Amino acid sequence: MNYKGTFDKFDYRHLAPENIQSIYQLFENNTDFFSLPFDYFQRGTLEDDGFEQDLSLFLFNSETDQPIAAFITVTRKNAKIGQCFLKGCVVEGAYRRHGIGSKIITEILKRAKEKNISKIFYGASVPNYWQPGVDIRHTSLFFFLKKHGFKSHRPIFNLTASLTEVKDKPVLEKNGYKYERVQAKDFEKTFRFVKKQFPRGTWAEEVQLSFNIDPPTTFIAKNDRNEIIGWATHSQFFPGSFGPTGVLDSLRRKGIGTELFLWCLWDIKQNGLKTGEIMWVNGDTIKFYSKAIRAYISPIFYPMYKKLK
Repeated sequence: MNYKGTFDKFDYRHLAPENIQSIYQLFENNTDFFSLPFDYFQRGTLEDDGFEQDLSLFLFNSETDQPIAAFITVTRKNAKIGQCFLKGCVVEGAYRRHGIGSKIITEILKRAKEKNISKIFYGASVPNYWQPGVDIRHTSLFFFLKKHGFKSHRPIFNLTASLTEVKDKPVLEKNGYKYERVQAKDFEKTFRFVKKQFPRGTWAEEVQLSFNIDPPTTFIAKNDRNEIIGWATHSQFFPGSFGPTGVLDSLRRKGIGTELFLWCLWDIKQNGLKTGEIMWVNGDTIKFYSKAIRAYISPIFYPMYKKLK
C-alpha cells in the first residue's frame, strides 16, 4: 500500500477527552517493550502541565476516524528557555515506511522554530516522564531520529530487579529508625526535605507527583525525634518504576536506603508485578543494587537531541 499523495484522507486533531482512549490504544498496540495503564498515559498528556497542543501532532484517518500516528511534545518550567521534549511518538504499523513519520516530525520542527525553540530532546522530560531517552531496543525509532538530525548523548542505564528476591515484609523499625508510607500530614515536610537536601534537579517535584497516587507511593524514614531523614519513591513514572531516593549525607551507609528500597519493592510486589525497574542508575549505584537485589542492567536508553537553527 502506498500512501504518497493521499494525505487529504488524513487530518490532524488535538488531543482531547473524546479521543484520548483511541490514541492511548494506538500507543499500546504499536510500542514494544513498554506499556502504561491508561491513567498514567492521561496523567502524562492532558494532565501534564507542560503538554504542548501546538507541538503535539495526532494524525487521524478521516475515513475510519482512527488515529494512525501520534507525537507528544512537552515543555518544562525547570528547563532552559527555548527547549522542548518529545515525550513519545508512534506510527501505526500498517502506515509505516510511507513518509508519515517524517512528515510529522518535519512539521513539529517547523512549528518549534516558529515558537523560538532552539533545542528539542527525546525523553528525559523530568519531572513527569516515561522514559529517559530512546530505548535502544526500538531500533527503528533510534535511526528515524538520527535520519532527522538528532544526536545522542551517552547512554542511561535502568536496572531490572526480580521481585521473587523480596520474600519477607520489611521491618517498621530498625536501629532506631522508623519506616512508613508517607501520609498527607507529612506531604509538605517530605517535599521540603527533598528540596533542601537534594536541591539540584527535579527530585522534589517527582516525589510530590507520587502524592497524587492512591495510596501514595513514597516511603519515608524518621529518627527518634520524628524527623524525616530519608525517602524512596516508586511507580511515579510507570507502575513498578523505582526512584528517586535519598538519605541524609550524615546517615548514609547505615542501611536506611536499603530498607526504604525494600519497602518500595515490597509495595510493588503487592500490586501483582513480578519485576521492578530502577530508574536512571550509574556508577557505583549499579553495583549497590546488583548486590542488594541481584538487579541487572536492562534496558539501556540514549537521550537524543537536535539543535534548531
